[in-house]
Amino acid sequence: MTEFMLIMKGDNQSWNGMSAEEKQRIMEKYYGFVNRLKRENRFKTGSPLKHGGVQLKSEKGLITVDGPFSETKEALNGYFIFEAKDQEEAIAIARDCPALTHGETVEVFEMGDH
Repeated sequence: MTEFMLIMKGDNQSWNGMSAEEKQRIMEKYYGFVNRLKRENRFKTGSPLKHGGVQLKSEKGLITVDGPFSETKEALNGYFIFEAKDQEEAIAIARDCPALTHGETVEVFEMGDH
């Protein structure tokens, strides 16, 4: 089995516009998604990310810090690391990610050596 990282991105506008009941229904889908991965012994870790991250950049030996960025068009909202036999299976798993139900995008990356 190979490890994959699923990254969830979005602007949070659709999430912020939802009622508490809608948010709870979506969170239950996330719990179900994670529980399924755990039952299948695929789940490694995952977490939502708080907004307001900073960016470090190195130019000519000088490290600068930019941010926090409170308003971005597409912020990283969270991630999951899970196992799949190949990229095709990882994509099939990612299609069930609840992030896709409320306006976020999902990216899947194989983890490992370059």
